[in-house]
Amino acid sequence: MSTMPVPYDDLPTDPYSAYPPVDLTKVKYPETLDNSPNSPRATWGLGIERLFPVGIAIEAWNDLNIGDYYGCRWRDLNNPIASDFVKELLPRYHLFIDGKKLPEGISPMFCRVVRAGSRNESRSATQWVLIKTTRPGGEDRKEWEPWHSELRLSVEGLEPGSIIDADTFSGGIYCLIENYENRSRNDVITIDWGGITFEYTVSPLEASGTKALRIRVPDGKNEDGTANPALKNVLNEGPQRGPFEVRFKVVDVVGNTSGGKYHFSKGFPLLSNLDPKLLPAPSFKVNGLDEFEADLDQQERPLFQLTTFPPRAAKKPVPLNKVKASLRIFSEDNVLIESVDLGEIPDTNGGVETFSVAYEHVAKAAGGRFTAFYTVSNAAGTKTSGSTFVRVLGTATHMPAPDISPIEGTLMPLDKDAIVKIPEYFPFYKTGREMVVFAQGEPGEGGLLYTDTRLAGEQGGVRDVLKENLKIFQDKGLFQVHYIVNNGMNLPSSIRHSEKRSAELGVRAVEIPAPVVTYAEDGNIDPKNVKRSILLMSFPYIGATPGCTLVWNAIGADYDSSDSGSILIDSSTEGHLLPELLVELKKEVVLGNVDGEVSFSYSVQRAGAANKPKVYTRSEVLNLTVGPKVVMDTPIVVEADKLLQDEVHPKDVLNGATVRVNYSSMRKTDDIIVSWAGEFGISIIEVHAKGNPLTNSVDVRIPPHIIALGIREGGNNITVQYRFSRGNRTYTSKPLAIRLKLVTALPAPTINGIKDALFPLLALGNEVKIEVDRWILIHRNQRKFLTIEGTNADGTALRETVYLADNVTDDEVANGVAFTLAGDTLRALKQDSVLRVMFGVSYAQRDEPETAVPFGKREYRVVAVPASLPAPAFDNKPGATLSVSPLNYLQGSFISVKYSGMTTAQTITCELLYPDGTVADIAPQKGVAAGRVDVTISAQVIAMLVNKTATLRYKVTTGTKEVWSEPQILTVGTIPAENFPMALINVAPDKGEQNLATFAGNATLTLAKWLLIFAGQKVWITCRSVGTAQLAVLTAYEVTSADVTKGLVNIPVSRPWLEGLTNNFKVEVLVTLDKSTNIENAVAFRLTDYTVKGQLRIAQQAMYLNGVSIKEFPAARTSADSFGNVQYRVASGGAGGYAYSSNNPRVASVDASGKVTGNANGSATITALDRNGTKTSYAVYVSNVYRLLYTNTPLNFGQAWAWAASVGGAYMFDAAIYDIARNYINGTNFLVGRWAYSGGGCPAYWVTYYDNANGIYCKYLTETHPVMCLQPIY
Repeated sequence: MSTMPVPYDDLPTDPYSAYPPVDLTKVKYPETLDNSPNSPRATWGLGIERLFPVGIAIEAWNDLNIGDYYGCRWRDLNNPIASDFVKELLPRYHLFIDGKKLPEGISPMFCRVVRAGSRNESRSATQWVLIKTTRPGGEDRKEWEPWHSELRLSVEGLEPGSIIDADTFSGGIYCLIENYENRSRNDVITIDWGGITFEYTVSPLEASGTKALRIRVPDGKNEDGTANPALKNVLNEGPQRGPFEVRFKVVDVVGNTSGGKYHFSKGFPLLSNLDPKLLPAPSFKVNGLDEFEADLDQQERPLFQLTTFPPRAAKKPVPLNKVKASLRIFSEDNVLIESVDLGEIPDTNGGVETFSVAYEHVAKAAGGRFTAFYTVSNAAGTKTSGSTFVRVLGTATHMPAPDISPIEGTLMPLDKDAIVKIPEYFPFYKTGREMVVFAQGEPGEGGLLYTDTRLAGEQGGVRDVLKENLKIFQDKGLFQVHYIVNNGMNLPSSIRHSEKRSAELGVRAVEIPAPVVTYAEDGNIDPKNVKRSILLMSFPYIGATPGCTLVWNAIGADYDSSDSGSILIDSSTEGHLLPELLVELKKEVVLGNVDGEVSFSYSVQRAGAANKPKVYTRSEVLNLTVGPKVVMDTPIVVEADKLLQDEVHPKDVLNGATVRVNYSSMRKTDDIIVSWAGEFGISIIEVHAKGNPLTNSVDVRIPPHIIALGIREGGNNITVQYRFSRGNRTYTSKPLAIRLKLVTALPAPTINGIKDALFPLLALGNEVKIEVDRWILIHRNQRKFLTIEGTNADGTALRETVYLADNVTDDEVANGVAFTLAGDTLRALKQDSVLRVMFGVSYAQRDEPETAVPFGKREYRVVAVPASLPAPAFDNKPGATLSVSPLNYLQGSFISVKYSGMTTAQTITCELLYPDGTVADIAPQKGVAAGRVDVTISAQVIAMLVNKTATLRYKVTTGTKEVWSEPQILTVGTIPAENFPMALINVAPDKGEQNLATFAGNATLTLAKWLLIFAGQKVWITCRSVGTAQLAVLTAYEVTSADVTKGLVNIPVSRPWLEGLTNNFKVEVLVTLDKSTNIENAVAFRLTDYTVKGQLRIAQQAMYLNGVSIKEFPAARTSADSFGNVQYRVASGGAGGYAYSSNNPRVASVDASGKVTGNANGSATITALDRNGTKTSYAVYVSNVYRLLYTNTPLNFGQAWAWAASVGGAYMFDAAIYDIARNYINGTNFLVGRWAYSGGGCPAYWVTYYDNANGIYCKYLTETHPVMCLQPIY
């Protein structure tokens, strides 16, 4: 019974070998499974050198998702040979296969994917692949012989050492190659005829037999002996005079080469006499002996010579003949690498002249050969010798691992592009391909691969690899980096792999302090300060012991502007001697990184052993910018107060606010980010701008709608700041604290356009129109609120809500707000009642009524009876309107009432209506027969009228009859500031000095009594200084009756605010003479200017004590401090006599010198105090403080770690041992022979252990030892 096959569709593309395979579609004889006509044919193959491991690449498929399965099946088509699951979305996926598991011969292979959600399957087409792991000729069983002992060649009809001449070739010359092990179709036999090579391909018929192969030496003739110019003529190209050898090697179809070190058979010696006119061939000598081979692996810098044989003359010629020797160097693939002239020397007529041959010339031919010949010249002409062919054995390929930058040991940084530098290697092909490979993967699983392929070009190529391309390796452990070269000749030996280098891409685990770099100041190196442009770097680590290796990096913009190196620690650099060592960096680190950044770091690697892992202890990274020092000004808001830069009025930013950024050494690549941030989480924006190096200044516009969001009834505090980044460093300016003032002169609503205080009901039509003019910074979607309140004739209340958080529309933005209400709504209002129209807007675009800014309130007095009496006259000055100065009425005034028919029986009631609809308290008077009454107005009423417009009218009551007058509109001007006193601090005069060192506690402010002072008035006193938030000394303070007599006295001014000043300051006084709490109604007093000095200072930035410190240890402590666990910070200024204290000495203590020591993990506040009692503080954060816990009971590791976990123990690590060695007398003696689990680095079943001789190394986990661990102190 069969099962239904699982349905599947095709993968979009077929899988392929991640590394270049051998293309079998172009071989001479098809590679088939058998000899039948329909036998499957292999399309590609892999040999021995390409099987460790095999990488299969699968391009991303349709509907790819995390969790998809992908696998490869090879020969066994029912089970995967390698598989994995998708863990992240990539353009392709790789599977790595152990080459030892692949079946020998031709077998089928395909790949399949199964999608995680749908379980839909896709498969590739089945490919047939040839795997061949045998070598032609088999293994060399006599490795001591300098040839492959299993390959044997002879020349048909000739004995070894035979002389060949023209007669020898008459019937052709044939080489006989005995049957060799693993003979296969498509084997390429390369026969070397005295240095000239030709190839022969084994046919399927020959491969199946055992007879010797009879191969004709190409002589430019056909088999019948006729000439054929198209054929190669090896006999003419080969040695024409002198001894030579014939040998061969075999390379199979997938690139497996005969033999191990020696690929060629033993040479068959012959003596050429084809051209008797040539001079005798030279003799190549190795250490004085004639040789046809040079073995670079066996001869260590031997003496190479070339002996020439110029003819002797019967009489020594004058001048002497000249002998010139030359070499022609060929690669293994018979490509001419170089022609070398060994020079020209005089022929001494001795018959022999000897030339020295440099070792470097011979080494260039490694794996290949060179030919040597000479010429003899005189006046009669030049004669040439025969050539000697020398094969060079030994390392045929010199391909060292690539250089990687930046890298520190094995660690590559996450945030840097990589530079891979390919070293000089050979054999080298300028027109070949170079592939840089980053690879990671275990056989049988998925893997990661990144490649970069280019033409080789010149030696020493550089590849830039973007960090984005390497991200796939992040936190995945070690991977390998190497390069592959391909000479493009499509030979099995065309592809070669370099040595590999291990690397990893992960988070840097910092355990030791950053290096120290000379000329670094405030995170920057100014090139003009660097002597000879050379930086010096030192390493503040004293835990290095002999045998350790320190590797350091200075990573700049590119390979040329970076530097790196290593130091093998010995007795002259161990321990305390290492920080004294200075390493000189190349000039390009400074000169090549101007306007850039350099990252400095180092790592210390312990010497490894069989049971002792190589573990890196890594430093913190020191990032320094290079360029002129950056000096940042506080940002400026152009529209704000020009002098103090502490407040801005909305009317000045109708088109937005301009933030001006100024700092030195600005670059056009600087991405400047200007932030504008209001309180309450609104009116926030960040605006980007590019730097202008020509002016070192940039203006950035803050849009008006953003500013409008911050407008509130009480104003808003805005913080303006800018920042920019260069490399890993971000520069941040001081913040500018600025007050966004309340909008002034907001329009009051009107009904039917009436702006007077009287509202005539008799003129009311069928509709009433309520209008509000456009206001400052009006914007769409602001919320509007409008309410009408009044009293009807029947005594009921009128309340009409017109708008409740309605959006401002585009039309209203253009024209203002207008609303029509039915006239009957107001027609029933009571005579002489108050009609109020209240309007407000939420600039913040919020629906809550409390966020609305109230506009001017319109209050009408309802007039239902027409006026019939003449208007009153203020100060007996008639007119419908009148303007006066309050300075003329400081003692009060009067209102003159005059009309005909006045009698003493009438009662005259004067009414003075303030703008808010309230009425002044004026006593009624009886009429007089003379017809004029003057009604007194108090000075307090005058104070209430300053800077306002009021309505005057009167009412005449005769019995029960009331008659009203026409109104007079009175405008009272303001009082200039010079008429008011100044506020004085510590009784110091204007432009005086506030020396904080001369007094303790807060300063004291006084303000003399002023014109028209009355109880109930409100006072605002503010101190303002450039770059500092305003200090509100008094806010809406209510004047008392005592203040009316003495003025304001003993008002405290915050000392901390004064201590924080860096500039002069002003004192501003505002008073509402009308007793209002609305600061808009206030009059301004004269400003007072002060300078300030004597502030108590101490750095305010937080102190971080994060060095490792062991505080509780069973040994006496030395006088040394733990590195990074102590800092000094001292006060300045103030009254001197400083004292320091900590609010949490258990965490951080401080002594009289300002030295702060971390005692436990946590935070504390350090306070500095001067003799006046002035205080200033900063925060301290302490970490990495431990106590040592131990048990002397021998435990195996499982028991040891269970014990450590039960006491909350943490891993022991190098920095802790270093701290114990530094700070405790003979401290490390106590650590000897204990488990010290450090979290890794040992082989399986081995765990770290400590003793003094070896430090931390590995022990088998079943051994029993005492235990130690670290416990954090809190």
